[in-house]
Amino acid sequence: MTSIAIDRAGVSSVPQSRLRIMSRWVPFLFLLPVAAELIIFRYIPTFSAFYHSLTNWDGRKKDAFIGFKNFTDLFNDNVFRDAFVNMAKYTSLRTIAVLLFAFIAAELIFSIRNERVRMFWKIAFVIPLVVPRSVIYLMWAFIYDPQVGLINEALNLIGLGAWQQPWLGQSSTALGALAFIGFPFVSSLAFLIFVASLEGLPRDIIETAQLEGCSIWKRIWNVDLPMLRGGIVFVAVLLILEGLQTTEPQLILTRGGPGTSTELPAYYLYRTAFDYGKFGQACAVGVVMLGVGLIFTVISMWLRYRSAYDVD
Repeated sequence: MTSIAIDRAGVSSVPQSRLRIMSRWVPFLFLLPVAAELIIFRYIPTFSAFYHSLTNWDGRKKDAFIGFKNFTDLFNDNVFRDAFVNMAKYTSLRTIAVLLFAFIAAELIFSIRNERVRMFWKIAFVIPLVVPRSVIYLMWAFIYDPQVGLINEALNLIGLGAWQQPWLGQSSTALGALAFIGFPFVSSLAFLIFVASLEGLPRDIIETAQLEGCSIWKRIWNVDLPMLRGGIVFVAVLLILEGLQTTEPQLILTRGGPGTSTELPAYYLYRTAFDYGKFGQACAVGVVMLGVGLIFTVISMWLRYRSAYDVD
């Protein structure tokens, strides 16, 4: 009887041990495809860019090590310096505009009491997200058209024909016109994040503020903005990184012109690699952009957690 009990215990303990092993290692097996994707398509290209930024690689022939010559050439290039200045202006305008208008739209929808009406407006603002970027840029190319564009036609109709401009055809307005694309900036990820954050606020805090006679403006300033700091910083980081990587408007609308008025580092990288065959120098541009993105990300995260209400 004892031996039978021992055998039964041994038999019954085998599946349990296997279950424990499976419960411990199976989650890591599911993470393997993600880890492989990160290593193959993220980390390897990044380290490859670091290496090739120190060479005169042209994309085909064997590269020769040249040290930091690519970086010195970059910072001595007036076009690259103009591209960085343009990037700072473009990213600042886009970030401020998207954060402001998306937050206003989210507050307006959050203030709607009727759940069905609120859902209708959320869907209405989200639907444009499925429109491809290229279609949006082509639509705005028509809006900015100096001959039959909607903006110039509208100015002419209201008696402001003297304000008509070739919006994408002159240096003074081209960069601002690119930054203005997407107005009123509410059909975006920022809008969704702000709406979700507002709806996730503790109701007791909002009700307490209302009972104490807190006005809408005071509630927004003292309750909503501090509690939404995480979402605001997250959106700001995404917008900054998007500004670093923007190439579509240049490829579709301006080709970096007139002159260098709409040149951005990402488009400069594209032209350096595929127009001039200087892949090593293009990698150097990518490394510089990576460094700038990391700096802005670290600063943004520091601001996010500094004296934050929603974290310990």
